[in-house]
Amino acid sequence: MPRKTGLSFFLILIFLLVITTMSEGAFKKEDIKVFKLDNGLKVILYEDHKIPNISYYTFFKVGSRNERPGLTGVSHFIEHMMFNGTQKFGPGEFDRLMEFYGGANNAYTGDDFTAYTDWFPPLALEKMVELEADRMQGLIFDPEVFESERGVVASERRMGVENNNEAILQENVRATAIMAHPYHWDVIGWMSDILSWRRDEVIQYYRTYYAPNNAVLVVVGDFDSQKTLELVKKYYSSIPSQTPPPPVTTEEPPQMGRKEVVIKKEAQTPSFMVVYHAPKCQDPDFFALSILEKPLLRGESSRLYQRLVRDEQLAISVFGGIEEKIDPYLFSIFVKPRPGVDLDKIEKIIDEELNKVIEQGLTDQEYQKALNLIRSDFYFSLQTNSGKANLLGAAELLFGSYEQLFTLIDRYAQVKREDIPGVARKCFQELNKTVGKLTPQGGNK
Repeated sequence: MPRKTGLSFFLILIFLLVITTMSEGAFKKEDIKVFKLDNGLKVILYEDHKIPNISYYTFFKVGSRNERPGLTGVSHFIEHMMFNGTQKFGPGEFDRLMEFYGGANNAYTGDDFTAYTDWFPPLALEKMVELEADRMQGLIFDPEVFESERGVVASERRMGVENNNEAILQENVRATAIMAHPYHWDVIGWMSDILSWRRDEVIQYYRTYYAPNNAVLVVVGDFDSQKTLELVKKYYSSIPSQTPPPPVTTEEPPQMGRKEVVIKKEAQTPSFMVVYHAPKCQDPDFFALSILEKPLLRGESSRLYQRLVRDEQLAISVFGGIEEKIDPYLFSIFVKPRPGVDLDKIEKIIDEELNKVIEQGLTDQEYQKALNLIRSDFYFSLQTNSGKANLLGAAELLFGSYEQLFTLIDRYAQVKREDIPGVARKCFQELNKTVGKLTPQGGNK
């Protein structure tokens, strides 16, 4: 089968199109206005009047990283409760009013932060500011609703993890690779914790982390900054700050040898993954590994896809890479094997390809293509108000300042092709490795 050659040309065209679009309405740091209320709430405003729409994002500095045994999954649970009523606006009122004003909303919880995302026309701005400020301080945690949402989250875990072979393997590998740090557990939490959360403990957690001095508000779109700031002051200024949450001080100790997770359960096909401890997103080595993941794992032209799927025909798909985290996390490689294949052979081939990177590095074409992919992904995300708001907030929480967003591409460009083998050598060591294998009961190893 001949190799596809049109992809790189296509990516270059997309990249040039995106750059041209960006230059027509440049997104500049100098156009961002930043304020801080007396109670500690940081407000980031960026006016963009191209379309009559506003993206209103609230980021709280809390995720599974801030939890403890017995309260795992509680950050995600509070995300559910945030849509279930305050003293002022009862259960369901937030969504009803949002839809009445022609808006929409969503939310997501991660390891490092929780984000609440609203999109609406400018006429709805004051009502949305009022609604968001109200639920920052006023959740009632109605006991009946509390138990109902507990059941929803437990069901979410059963369907999303316990009845999903890839997810159960990933959870077990993560918990084996990471022993000490709170990244040990996933955002959904352990089932025993979900079933035993106490309402008073959850309320205390909410009051600790859902405070203005632990939040960042990002507003992007068709609004006037001064008028918007006055609305923010009107509805948020009366919310008291709280004692800063305790810092996360636990550091994951160095791994001292290869680990292996073997799961046997009902399955049509096996699953395989391997992870290596990797640096936090502010570490210079993070950027080198992020570049490397593209020629290694991204798309049908990637090395591992070519080797495992096309040439050896051992797998159906290959994906993975490194994730942006506040603390050191994992570089992951996921493989969906074909039925009956030898999983040890898959691991051997991955080792061979990683060693090639360590010994030979990337070709100039691979390196340039990776940088083009990173640039095109980045600028494509900035084409919408919601994309800008999300990236500004994420940069503020993950990298310490929204200003870091405007230097990210430069930090990638500072990574030289010759630097990558050395970083790969540090990461892809046998002592630093955890392997996960899930095989059908009674099947091959």
